[in-house]
Amino acid sequence: MLRLASRGITPALALLVFLSSSVTAQDTESLFESGVDAYRRGDNTAAIEQLKSALATNPGNDAAFALWQRAEQQVLLEMLIESGELGALTERFLTLAKVGQLVVVSDPGNAEEVVALYLEGDANESRAALLDLQATYGAWAVPALVGPLGDRAQPDNRVMAIQALIRLGDTAVPALMATTQAEDELTRSNAASVLGSLGDTRAAAALAWMAQTDASETARNTAAAALNKLVSDLQAMHINTLDATALTLDLSEGWLRGDAELERPYASGSVAWMWSDGALQGRTVPAGLVSLDMAESALRGALAAGAGDGVRGHLAAVHAAQKAEIMAALSNPRLADNELIQRVAADLATLDLNLALAGQHRADALGLLLASRQTAAAIVLMDAMGRSRPEVQAMRRALAHTDPGVATAAAVELGGLGDASATVVARLSTALSTVPDRLVMSMGDTGLSGQAAGWQLLGAQDVPGGMATAKAYPPKDVIVVQDGLQGVTLDTLVFGLKNDPRTQDTPLIIVTDNVGNVESLYGDQAAAIVGSASWDSVKGVAGEPTEAMARAMATAQLAAAVLSSLPAARVQAAAQSTAEALNSGADEATKIALLNLAGGAGLTTCLPAAEGVVLNGGSDELMIAALDACARLWSVTGPAGDRNALTAALENALASGNAALAYSAAEALGQLGGSPALVVAGGN
Repeated sequence: MLRLASRGITPALALLVFLSSSVTAQDTESLFESGVDAYRRGDNTAAIEQLKSALATNPGNDAAFALWQRAEQQVLLEMLIESGELGALTERFLTLAKVGQLVVVSDPGNAEEVVALYLEGDANESRAALLDLQATYGAWAVPALVGPLGDRAQPDNRVMAIQALIRLGDTAVPALMATTQAEDELTRSNAASVLGSLGDTRAAAALAWMAQTDASETARNTAAAALNKLVSDLQAMHINTLDATALTLDLSEGWLRGDAELERPYASGSVAWMWSDGALQGRTVPAGLVSLDMAESALRGALAAGAGDGVRGHLAAVHAAQKAEIMAALSNPRLADNELIQRVAADLATLDLNLALAGQHRADALGLLLASRQTAAAIVLMDAMGRSRPEVQAMRRALAHTDPGVATAAAVELGGLGDASATVVARLSTALSTVPDRLVMSMGDTGLSGQAAGWQLLGAQDVPGGMATAKAYPPKDVIVVQDGLQGVTLDTLVFGLKNDPRTQDTPLIIVTDNVGNVESLYGDQAAAIVGSASWDSVKGVAGEPTEAMARAMATAQLAAAVLSSLPAARVQAAAQSTAEALNSGADEATKIALLNLAGGAGLTTCLPAAEGVVLNGGSDELMIAALDACARLWSVTGPAGDRNALTAALENALASGNAALAYSAAEALGQLGGSPALVVAGGN
């Protein structure tokens, strides 16, 4: 989820809030910490009482977030998964903290003024400013504290800056990692020292490179000492090395996997940091990119420090994961107008260039992504892979992956390279036949019966069973209900469907003996009100296919296009799947791709389906594809269906007035045997 809101609180307002409620804030903090301590001791009863008392002080979102930041994350996670009252109380604090977190991910501005008040004000002003930095600014306070961090003239300010950064806790870590690249020795040394005090394993690689390569012996020693403080936590993560390159690779793999020790979702804002032009610079990014940006920064730093080509595969994997994250956000209709998403979308071109520059290292990247279960990123990466032997071998391994999306993507890329092996054709064939039928749910005696191509009818006579099926996954394309079902009023039925998120947008057909009256009552909630339902009425109200079906159709179109490019003899193995897909609920674009495949490869098994399109009609584009397929297949086997009916349909197409359609009809009619009555006159 994107966290984009921002809010500014002036130092004066923060001071007023502090002076008027400091006792309450202190009580809340004390009670919350007592509850966490009680849980650590195993005294859940005391923990529950302390958390109840803390919540009774009515803490605000900012206060809850500040408390959540300071607490040990692993203990909070354990408390969250506790059953009963303890888990519920912890979750309530988390809910408050989530809202509070919204205020710290976009720079509120004026952090330098708050830091100045913190450094120069009296005790009350300083404490209020520190609370303001925590609650309002979070990570955005770090740039304003970097100056004092390296202040040689005022040691007290330097100490206070260190104390403030430690108080900010985990949220300051990414920015401090970037600060280890500062030009000033004292600034980067103190940043390393704070990172050691915070004990955050995310900083291990940055500290290791600083300890290994910094020009200053003092800075190297400081970084090494800070890194040593992380050893036990790194070992708990099964990382048993302090080598800078190895740490970079291990941590980047953890970020790719989404390891909880590195993600810290409620401990850091959605900000990516870098040291550039002598200053710490941050930019707000979608939450899903934060860890990936940290991984990219670590890997780029390793390359710059001389780690060599061994990190390039990991970097390509991160770039593919970033691209997959952005593409997923762009495909979400709810984020279509989101300015942040549109801004990061501009990075796609750069990511494509970086993936191209990765060359053969993309083979290692693919293996890493699949090992990390990053299937969407693996699919994105394969689209960028080339013909080198390591890359082809990596994709052939992916062909056997248990995730059908990965296996299909590998088959598409290999097929595009001309690989017509039985394994590739079989995988592409499977992709053709995965287009599901559209679903209609019928409750009661609605008049709907039989079968329709591309549709599956689900029925129930009782209301409880029907409602359960209607709301169960997968989502239904149309729901048809009978007015007058025993034991339930139509009003209750409509309310139950239209007030449930699972069915509220599903087109509803009401079947009733009193159409006029029901229309006056429910006309604005039903897609159609009829005396008896039919397949035509179902198709007439059906909306766009579900997201899952749309994905399946897009995959089928791609698979059909690749199969069309392979030798016809090898593609015969896909004939049955192609025929099944033509009889599925696929849309016209998918059926056009399938018809092109059937005609081009001579898949005679598909002839009945192609003739069905000619007889039943469709758009001009669909008819042209069907006629072309029939013409090619009839040249081999002759018609599968009624010749007279087909001839009549072709004659109608020939007289349609559409030149392209008429030409395809003429070609098909010629293969069918011609029509003695039809000879096109010359234009003289």
